[in-house]
Amino acid sequence: MRNNIVYVHYEPLANMFKTAGLSASDVLNATPTPFRHLLLLPPVDEDEFIDPHTGLNEVSGEAAVTDFLRSKAARTRSWLDYKHASYLRDLLPTEIAELLYLGFAKTHITPPFYYKLQNELVFLPLQDGQVTMYFRTLDRFSATLAAGIVRHLRLAANDQPFWLRLRAQHFPPVPTSVLADLYPLFEDGVLMDFSRTIFSRTQVKVPLYRVRRRFVLEQPLDQDGLEDIGAVSLTRASNQWRLRLKTVADH
Repeated sequence: MRNNIVYVHYEPLANMFKTAGLSASDVLNATPTPFRHLLLLPPVDEDEFIDPHTGLNEVSGEAAVTDFLRSKAARTRSWLDYKHASYLRDLLPTEIAELLYLGFAKTHITPPFYYKLQNELVFLPLQDGQVTMYFRTLDRFSATLAAGIVRHLRLAANDQPFWLRLRAQHFPPVPTSVLADLYPLFEDGVLMDFSRTIFSRTQVKVPLYRVRRRFVLEQPLDQDGLEDIGAVSLTRASNQWRLRLKTVADH
């Protein structure tokens, strides 16, 4: 499985993002206020705490939630956050059934933002290594994406010559205002390939590609299936990010 790319495909009607290269730890690092409660969707682990009303596993307490999101289990378990422990008892059987469907089918009947739970997001790992995520606000997804970009850049910087690596370890997150211009392109699917990142004394440049065919994580990336659409670049002198997109005339 390739671990040097980020892929984003956005469905605006449901605020749904099909992603590759983003993890639960990126969600954690992008969250200004730690989550206090997580509801884990099926399958149910009989050895873990089970909420008696929903019949689903739950994780409560900031420390326990943080440990879970940093664990290997978070890579394969589906979950959503919720505000207060008492809110679970208010769920109707139909709402619980909808959560069960969400966990098994890895897709929604209606956008999975529940008034009673007041959840901010849903995290659904898929068998092919991708993750479907639902975010109540686009800013929260942008923060998660920015955290993922920084993580991948640090890994890519480790492969640089020593003189560059010393300067390349600190990367400010890409601002939400910069990422906002990518959302129309996310609807077609955008790939960031960190193996092709350019590190220099003056800038860091991450190339952006539109995926022309159905994205499959396990399949090799062929140039015919990718369209170069620009780059997101960090100017070292100012420590500022800019998005440069190619126009039709550039192709």
